[in-house]
Amino acid sequence: MTEGGRKLTLTDIAKLAEVGVSAASNWRKRHTDFPRPTVVSGQELFASDEVARWLSQRKIARNGLQPDEAPGTTYGDRFIRNGGAPAPRLQAEPSHVPAGARSDWTNKLWRIMDLLRGDLELVSAIDFIMAMLYLRTTDPELWRAVTEQRSWKAVNWMLRDVPLWEHEVPLFPAVASNLSGEQQLMDAIRLFDQIDLDSVGSASMFDALLEKVNRDLGRHGGHFTPPSVVRCMLEVLDPGSTNTVYDPSCGSGELLVAAAQRGVEALSGQAMNGRSLRMTLLHLSMHGREAKLRMGGPEIMRGAFAAEQFDVVLSNPPFNVTLPDDIEQDAWPFGAPTKRAANFAWLQLAVHQLRPGGRAGVLMPNGTLFTGGVNAEIRRKMIEAGVVEGIIAFPPRLFAATGIPVSLWLIRRPKPGAPAPSEILFVDATSMGATNERAQRVLRDDEVANIVQEYRDWHDFGRRGNFDHSAALARPVGIEEIRQNDYDLQPRRYVREEIHSSSLQADTPSARLESLQRELDGLEERAKRTRRDFDTRLNALHGSTARNRREVPLGEICDIHAGPGTVDRERGLAVQGWTPLVLPRNIKRGHVSHDELDTVNPETSAKLVKYMLRPGDIVCPRSGTLGRHGLVREAESGWLLGPSCMRLRPGGEVVPEYLVHYLNSPEVHRWITSKSRHSTAIPHISAATLRELAIPLPPVVVQREIAAAMGLIDVHIEQYERGASTMQSLRDLVFHSLSLFHPA
Repeated sequence: MTEGGRKLTLTDIAKLAEVGVSAASNWRKRHTDFPRPTVVSGQELFASDEVARWLSQRKIARNGLQPDEAPGTTYGDRFIRNGGAPAPRLQAEPSHVPAGARSDWTNKLWRIMDLLRGDLELVSAIDFIMAMLYLRTTDPELWRAVTEQRSWKAVNWMLRDVPLWEHEVPLFPAVASNLSGEQQLMDAIRLFDQIDLDSVGSASMFDALLEKVNRDLGRHGGHFTPPSVVRCMLEVLDPGSTNTVYDPSCGSGELLVAAAQRGVEALSGQAMNGRSLRMTLLHLSMHGREAKLRMGGPEIMRGAFAAEQFDVVLSNPPFNVTLPDDIEQDAWPFGAPTKRAANFAWLQLAVHQLRPGGRAGVLMPNGTLFTGGVNAEIRRKMIEAGVVEGIIAFPPRLFAATGIPVSLWLIRRPKPGAPAPSEILFVDATSMGATNERAQRVLRDDEVANIVQEYRDWHDFGRRGNFDHSAALARPVGIEEIRQNDYDLQPRRYVREEIHSSSLQADTPSARLESLQRELDGLEERAKRTRRDFDTRLNALHGSTARNRREVPLGEICDIHAGPGTVDRERGLAVQGWTPLVLPRNIKRGHVSHDELDTVNPETSAKLVKYMLRPGDIVCPRSGTLGRHGLVREAESGWLLGPSCMRLRPGGEVVPEYLVHYLNSPEVHRWITSKSRHSTAIPHISAATLRELAIPLPPVVVQREIAAAMGLIDVHIEQYERGASTMQSLRDLVFHSLSLFHPA
C-alpha cells in the first residue's frame, strides 16, 4: 500500500465511518485540521491513513453507539473495523499505553460506573473512582486489605477516616451516608483492582476521569480550564522553577499541575469549597506534586493567603460571584466592587497578592473590559496605576460549560520608583481556534505559539521601540489613546482599527474582487458535489422507505416531558458557572441556538435536575409560535429545559435526526396548528395531545439514510446562503469600483 494508504472520496469516508455524507462534510467544513484532499481527474480524494488518524480522536456519542460498541469507541475504530485502514497509533493516548490496554481499562471503568450509578449521581460515582485510584496509588498495603474484605461494612469502617495527605479532608466523603448497595460497591472495588495501572498510568487515568467530569457535567462538575488555555497562560507568564506561584481559585487544580510540570516547586492554592479542595489535592497527588492548599474566597483581607505575596498569580476564577454583605470593610486598592457579579474583586486580589515586580494572568468575562458604573471607575484606576500590562481576547466556546468569550487580563505590580508604563498590549485572538466534535473551540499549538511570541517580543523589545508586531493580531496602545476611548479595553477596538488603516492600500479593489470571485467558484464547486452526493443517496432510497414502514404514535417512541413553570434566571446573559436555559427563542433551524441564552444559578440548577437535557433529546415550544423542533447536540449536554418548552426523548426505535426532520415538516406543522388551543390569543399544545401524533417509522437503517439525505439538503441550503452573501459583497464592490471611474 502506498504512503497515506488508499484514496477515498468523502462518500467513501462516510460509509466506512457509518455516518451520513452530511456529517462527513461537516467534519471537513468545521475542522481546519481535517485531512487535505488531492484532486484527481476533478475529484477530491483523501488518504485513508490520515483519515483514520483524524477519526480516532473523535469519540462516538453514547446515543450513537451500536449494540456491539463500548462507550469510548471512536469513529476511527469503526472506520478501521470496516476496512478503511490498518489500525493507527491513537494520538489521544499516552505513548506508553498499548492500544489494547486503553480499550480494556476504559471498558472496565464504564462497568464500574454502571455499578455505582445505582447508588450515586455521576459526579459522586466519578469521585468514588478517583478515591479508589488515589488509595491504590498512594497506599498499596491498605488497598490490598480493602480488596480482601467480603462486606462493605468492613470496608466502610476501614476507609471512613482515611484522609487526603495531611489535610482534614476525607478520601471517601460519601461513604458513611450515601452508599447502600453493598454488593455493587464490592464488585466495583474488585473490578477496579483488575485494571493494570502499570500499563495505564495513574495520572493518565485521573486526567481521563477529570475530562469526563468536564465534558459530561460541565458547570455541575466544577469550573475547569481547557488545556489549550492553560498552555497559553503558562507560556505567557512563564514561571520559573524558583518562582512562587499562587492560584486564588484553584478549581480542579489544572493551573497548579501545569505550573508544577514546568518545574515550579513553591505552589499555593485557595479553594472556594470542599469539592475544589479535594479535586485539587487528588489532581496534584496523581501527578506526584504537592502544594499549600487552603479554603477561602475573593476577599482581600480575609482570604486564605491574605498576608502572603507571590511572584506569579494564575487563575480562572468563577465569574460573577456574590460577595458578603460586609465586604466594604475590606481594603480594596482601587475601590469596593459590586457585591453581585464582583469580577473586579478577583482582579484586585491578584494585584494585592503580587510581590513588587510580580505578574498575574486572570481569566475574566469580556464585560470587565467595557462595562460602566463602579466597574468603569475601578478599571480606570487600575489603568492609571499602571497595573494592567495587557489584554488577550480569546474566541468564544472555549469552555465546555459556557459559550461566552473570555479574555486574559495580564496584571503586574510595579516596583517602587519604577517609571509609569506608557502603553498596554492588546492581542485579538477571537478568530483563532478549531471546532472539535462537541462544537467546542480549541486553540491550536501554532496559534498559542503566535500569541506567546507577540507578547514576548513586545515585553523584550517594545520599550526600546523595536517591537515589529503583527497588525492582524496585536498592537501596543498608549495610555492617552485608551483615555480617549473612555478606558475601554476591548482588543478589537484597537487592533482591528490598525488593520483597517494599514491595509487600505494593500487590499485593493481588484484584489478583493479576485478573492470574492475565487470564493464564489469554490462555493459553486462544493454545491455541485453536495448535489451529486444527494442525488446518489436519494436514488438509493427510492422504494426503501415503503418497505416495512409503519405508523406509531409519538408517545410510544418518545418520553415527552413538559418544562418547569417560572424559573429565577439571569435574562439574556451567559454567566460562567451557571446553567443555560433552553427557551422557545433558542429553537432555530432544527437545532438549539447559543444566542440570547438565559442562565440559572447552581442552586436553582440543582433543583431542576430532572429537566436536564442530553444529546439526542428534541425540544419544542408548547406555547407561542408552535411547530419548531430542535435537536440537542453534545454542545448543549447538561443544559436545562426551560418554561414554555417540552422535551422529547426518543427511544431505540427512532433515530433522533430522522425524527427532528419529520417533526419540522409542513405536515406536522399543520397538524400541530389544527390541534393547538388558544388562551388569550396565544396558541398552546399539551404533551398529551402531542403524544397522539402519528409518526411514519421505516427501519432504523432507512431512518439513518433519510436523515443523512436531509442533512445534505441543509448543507446545500447553507452553501447557497453563503453564495448569496458573497454575491452581495461582490455586487457592492463592483458598483463602488465602477462608480469611481464614471466620467464627471
